[in-house]
Amino acid sequence: MVCQVRNQLAIQVTNLQVDLDNVTGQLDEETAAAETLRAQLQRAVTELQQLKSKYDKEVAAYSQQLDEMRYKYCH
Repeated sequence: MVCQVRNQLAIQVTNLQVDLDNVTGQLDEETAAAETLRAQLQRAVTELQQLKSKYDKEVAAYSQQLDEMRYKYCH
């Protein structure tokens, strides 16, 4: 009887260890995927900031030209 209970417990412990290993592996994969996505997002944000800066400068230059033309033709 004691041996039978001990064997059942040993089987349960083994099964729990397998489950834990599987979940740990899945967590590692999901963590790596999240880190990859975070890095991609950061690159995209950086690129968007650079584009915004570039176009803000162009808009400012065109705005200045427009103001100069208005001044030139209105005065």
